[in-house]
Amino acid sequence: MKKIISLLTLITLLSTGLKAQNKKESIDELNESAEFYMSSEIEDYARAYDCYDKLDKRDPSNPYYKYQKGMCAFHLPDKKQETVTLFEAVYKMEPKETSVLLNLGKAYHINYRFDDAIKTFNQFLSTNPSDADKLQAEKLIKNSEYGKNVTQEMLQADIKNLGSPVNTTYQEYSPIISADESLIIYTYRGPKSTGGLMTGKFKADPNKGTYYEDILMSKRNSDSTWSEPQTIPNINTKQNESALALSPDGQTLYTYRSTEQDSGDIYESHLEGDSWTIPTRVKGDVNTNYWEGSCSVTADGKYLYFSSERKGGLGGRDLYIAEKADDGSWKNIQNLGDKINTPDDEDAPFIHPDGLTLFFSSKGHNSIGDYDIFYTIKKENAWIDPLNMGYPLNTTDDDRFYVMNASGQKGYFSSNRVSNGGNGSSDIFTVTPGILGEKPVLAMVLGYVYGNDKAITAQIEITKKSNGEKVGPFTSNIKTGKYLVALSPGENYTFHIRSADFGEITEDLDIAKLTKFVELRKDFHMVKDGYIDPHNVKNLNDILAGLDTLTSIPDSIKSIPNTVVNPSDNATPKQPCDEFKTLDFSTLKGKSLNDINAYRKLLAIGDKICADKMTFKVQIGAYRHPENYKYEKLKEYGTPETISYPDGITRFTQGQFYGIKGAEEQRQKAIRKGQKDAWIVGFIDGKRYTLEELIMVDFYNKNISQFNENIQELKDYITYK
Repeated sequence: MKKIISLLTLITLLSTGLKAQNKKESIDELNESAEFYMSSEIEDYARAYDCYDKLDKRDPSNPYYKYQKGMCAFHLPDKKQETVTLFEAVYKMEPKETSVLLNLGKAYHINYRFDDAIKTFNQFLSTNPSDADKLQAEKLIKNSEYGKNVTQEMLQADIKNLGSPVNTTYQEYSPIISADESLIIYTYRGPKSTGGLMTGKFKADPNKGTYYEDILMSKRNSDSTWSEPQTIPNINTKQNESALALSPDGQTLYTYRSTEQDSGDIYESHLEGDSWTIPTRVKGDVNTNYWEGSCSVTADGKYLYFSSERKGGLGGRDLYIAEKADDGSWKNIQNLGDKINTPDDEDAPFIHPDGLTLFFSSKGHNSIGDYDIFYTIKKENAWIDPLNMGYPLNTTDDDRFYVMNASGQKGYFSSNRVSNGGNGSSDIFTVTPGILGEKPVLAMVLGYVYGNDKAITAQIEITKKSNGEKVGPFTSNIKTGKYLVALSPGENYTFHIRSADFGEITEDLDIAKLTKFVELRKDFHMVKDGYIDPHNVKNLNDILAGLDTLTSIPDSIKSIPNTVVNPSDNATPKQPCDEFKTLDFSTLKGKSLNDINAYRKLLAIGDKICADKMTFKVQIGAYRHPENYKYEKLKEYGTPETISYPDGITRFTQGQFYGIKGAEEQRQKAIRKGQKDAWIVGFIDGKRYTLEELIMVDFYNKNISQFNENIQELKDYITYK
């Protein structure tokens, strides 16, 4: 291109010399600005394009302006169709300039004109180009051939733009989701960026500056929309900060930061309550003098997958794995090898919590152009050949930073496409399902840890029964008590929940033969003096077994009239439940009723909840050895009903009420008599349900077809006590 630039520069000088002097200065300013915006420090192709567009309109006979305008358009997906017109025009003006021919082939390729692209690249190869250009053209021919094959069979998936308020007209990319999808953290470049418009040396420049990377966070609302994104205190500076990964327990955030002194390193920040600490470089051998800029950590916290441009790789950016040492540093760095890495760039690794499914982006393998998203699965301790995620998830645009939720039902990624609602400036998208074929198999265990009914921080250490190997330790959040752990099958585990003030709880979880994804919700209630809180009547294995209990539906649920019962009248229902139709349980779904705010919301609805043959009782005890339970102090409220259940636990209840408020009044009486852990359960035709279970099915205020459609979802997401 040096020839054409010098030739076209001469043309420019000759043509502009004939113009009035007052025009020459303006043209010089536009040229200077365009070169500045296209520089490697700035790379603001949109503003560079605007400059060359003005120059092209002033002098349409000048091929240099069209050429540079086309080079900018390559980086602007909403302009990519224009690249064909521009380079076809330049090629007519300068047919001997081989660089124009190469870029014309690229223009055909990004516009899915693969046959034209292959023909043009072969024509370019016949001109005896340099070795570097020859390799580039040969690679693009392969990309075009892959593109012809991949686009013939469209991926059957639902791809959606995540939309406002996360996506804007500016750049959003590199999404991170918490394991329960309650939080999204991502990278942003726009007016919210710290420092505003700056130069390449991070100095303010409102005229020619550009926005640098910041990390934003948004929380999922009760109606599944996203809250207005916020910057994260302590994380963002005037330098580039990018979101990389979140540990599966949600307590460690990995970020990227580049400064004037280095090419970019991986940092980590820790969640203390609801605040993130100031990021520090990860310890050990991960960071070098070269670029390191993407990472993902395994569910057990033992391994870190990351990308690097360090020496010794297979070419460009490669993927590596590091092992965590006893002192918390990352050691034993290993290249993932030629099964994963190619002479081209590999980036953005994401290791799923199952520890066996690795997603990454690559310009190699059978990419159809630029970065494509691939995945590989570890079988018999070796990675299978990477698989292209297919079209239209992958396009000729830049598609990368793929992450997937724990169940495999949904994936998140970023792309600068203009299809699927994108605007070309890089947006975040979702795809459903998250992976075709085999879904991940793992157990996700989450809930809260309480000490004397208050949220506490506790250490959660898990050991494998087969060999005593430790997983973790993890910690519950100091402010909320929330914890989250993902475990792979093939092992049986023992949980150790420890607190300096409340001792230790141990529970087993046997998932050696697990064959599907399960989500187990379990709150741990710790109290002093070794007292076992009756809230824990179901241990983890009971909960696991309970996931198969909703395979049949009581006959009474098949046609439930919308009726209401007067709580003080144990007779038949008196009037239709019209008001119940409008009740909204969305803010309570998935919540623990040990959360006093959630419980108060439920009580506020109270007697508006109703269904035919539904009653509520106060459970005052649940014991494996019922002979040990003494309830004399509660006898004034009637002799408790005693029922032995298949799980080996005998449950004691008192009263029968048609509304929750009546049951709550009875519960308070039991509490005043010293039964502090009394709670309410529901019954339909004698079948027992926890309130959390009933919340998940809107207290069965739906017809049977709706219930059948959602039965599997209910089984997967139901909250057990």
